[in-house]
Amino acid sequence: MLIIVLVVLGAVALTALRHVQGPRYQADARVLISNQNLAEALTGTQPSFVDPTRVEQTARALAGSPELYDRAAASSVGLGTGSKLESATSVSGSDNNLLTFTATSAKPGKAVAIANAVAGSYIGWRSDVLGRSIRQAIDELRGKLRSAPTTNAAELRKQLDTLELMQTLNSDATLVDRATSASKTRPTPVRDGLLGASIGLVIAFLLVAAREAIDTTVRSEADVEDILGAPVLASVRPLPRRTRMVTYGRHETTFGDTYALLAATIGQGGDGNAARVLAVTSAVSAEGKTTTAANLAVALARRGNRVILADFDFRKPALSTLFELPKDAPGALQVLAGEATPKEVTWQVMLEGRRPVATPLAEMKHNGSGSNATQYSSANGTGGKLWILPTGGSLRSQSDLKTAKLPELLEELRIGADFVVLDTPPALLTVEMSELAGLIDSVLVVVRHGRVTHRSLRTLNRQARRWPAEMAGVVVTDAASEGQYAYYGGR
Repeated sequence: MLIIVLVVLGAVALTALRHVQGPRYQADARVLISNQNLAEALTGTQPSFVDPTRVEQTARALAGSPELYDRAAASSVGLGTGSKLESATSVSGSDNNLLTFTATSAKPGKAVAIANAVAGSYIGWRSDVLGRSIRQAIDELRGKLRSAPTTNAAELRKQLDTLELMQTLNSDATLVDRATSASKTRPTPVRDGLLGASIGLVIAFLLVAAREAIDTTVRSEADVEDILGAPVLASVRPLPRRTRMVTYGRHETTFGDTYALLAATIGQGGDGNAARVLAVTSAVSAEGKTTTAANLAVALARRGNRVILADFDFRKPALSTLFELPKDAPGALQVLAGEATPKEVTWQVMLEGRRPVATPLAEMKHNGSGSNATQYSSANGTGGKLWILPTGGSLRSQSDLKTAKLPELLEELRIGADFVVLDTPPALLTVEMSELAGLIDSVLVVVRHGRVTHRSLRTLNRQARRWPAEMAGVVVTDAASEGQYAYYGGR
């Protein structure tokens, strides 16, 4: 998207700039520089070898002299000063000894006049510069003739005649192509647009390269798998704004299959007769772990599993808000403090409908043994169920958490459940995940595309190597969408 925007912006900006600058015209006049001087040829003074490269360098050096443009300005009234003519004229050479004078102006007629004036003045200017040594030699011979003996006068007169002939014929430059018309160089919408687009493309590539060099966030599934050494089990496209529960209501068609596939993959592992405790975590905050845990729990329950979703993020609990539970509803903190039993603070969630509807488990009719153990399963044991255990408040620090009863709470949650899904704090920001690692079976890591850095992910990997629990896999959130994923539900 950035590349397209900059390409279009470059094309539009340069086209607009050319229009603001106004029209510009260009005219060319050409002068031929001969390697053989006519006077030198007639007088037999032509050197045995003439270096064409040196001839061209001399010609261009003479064409760059400010005196040339002063002469052109003096000979053509109304074209401006010599400095203005020099700034309006460029000179280029070629292998065939052609010197091209290119003049630019806002008026086509003026461009033609400048090109012809400078090219015409160049011939006389070149002749004057190259003939200075001849004039000096003539002056010296005339002085000798006035004071020389009669016996040497004839020889000196012969040399003087030769030099005077060379002075008369001293010209090796010819105006071969006068400027007769001027071509428009701007604005040219097509060429300006292409040039602007090219400039925008180059800038876009430079910005992308700079961003890649500066931005160290993870932006591909391959990077995630290489760093964590775990497979990416699901890639979730960006969720609609202010929407987190996408396994209910109108967004279920688009996102339901993604979480159903994730639930199917998670359900394939482990012992089918024992409840699995799965912790959902992330490296840093705002990566989508709570959203992933909630939608995964719903998907697991709809596959016929009995699922307990427990909020163990005691610093920033969010499941109560997500499932619209009362803010003052008791939960895990009260159980850990010995003030309540899990059954008294657990809520059952309806799996059907346009939004999740939760009811306190204590208010529902149950059939069972009536023991103090938490009995979540229905009498016949069929059909999926989803229960939620909220935090029952929040803590400012880990020291306020009574961890002595954590193992006992997790064992109670396992009874009558197929899966216990724990929403835990970010692993690199708090100590809770490391303490829970010895009490759970597996960990699901959530990574938001473009959020976490390579460095943080490598730190998480080093930390995860010390966890007794296995890393089940990774869920990538805010992943770039691909057309094939929307084949059934994206229309």
